[in-house]
Amino acid sequence: MFLPKEKKFFNLYEVLAEKIIKVVELFEKLKKDYSLLSQIARDINDLEDEADQIVHQIGNELLYDHTRVTEEKGDVRFFIHNMDNVIDSLEKAVNRLNIYRIKKLPPFVFEFLPLLKEAVGQIEIGVKSLRNIKKNDKVLADCCIRINDLENEGDKVNRNWAAKIINSGFADNEDFRKVLALKEIIDLFEYAMDQCEDVANALETFRLNGEA
Repeated sequence: MFLPKEKKFFNLYEVLAEKIIKVVELFEKLKKDYSLLSQIARDINDLEDEADQIVHQIGNELLYDHTRVTEEKGDVRFFIHNMDNVIDSLEKAVNRLNIYRIKKLPPFVFEFLPLLKEAVGQIEIGVKSLRNIKKNDKVLADCCIRINDLENEGDKVNRNWAAKIINSGFADNEDFRKVLALKEIIDLFEYAMDQCEDVANALETFRLNGEA
């Protein structure tokens, strides 16, 4: 797999990882004070826009790199889009909370957040290790294993709460709409965890190729 060696690429990867960390930190603030929902939704929207700009910048840099074939550039695009997708899914989740006027933070979020926080922390460590893959081989390997374990734990949380939500029953149309909204939100959290795993898979491929 192609991994650009220029310092600017590593800088951009790391800034993108930092954006993911900030989004999860904003969700933690929301856990402490749900009255901040509207402001935090705006802040996460801003971070998502900034992440998109970074992805576009990396894409443009790759466009003018004529030393690599299209397939190799596609590997890098897959890697950065997976990182961006973590932010996208969490942005959608917070916006659903806001749009659907969910009155309090759903309890499943409290179970997902510790998993997400650790997973994105591992992503940040892994991304920073790319500057010297051979030296950081063990660190990268451990990050990938841990992220995969966390994603499996997230699957369990999703199955448990999805069953509770769907089987909770509903008295009227309002309850039915809430069930649909909560199911959508929990699926977005699971998707965020899935994307963390995809980032780990890309990091593992970089590690195995040991190009940096």
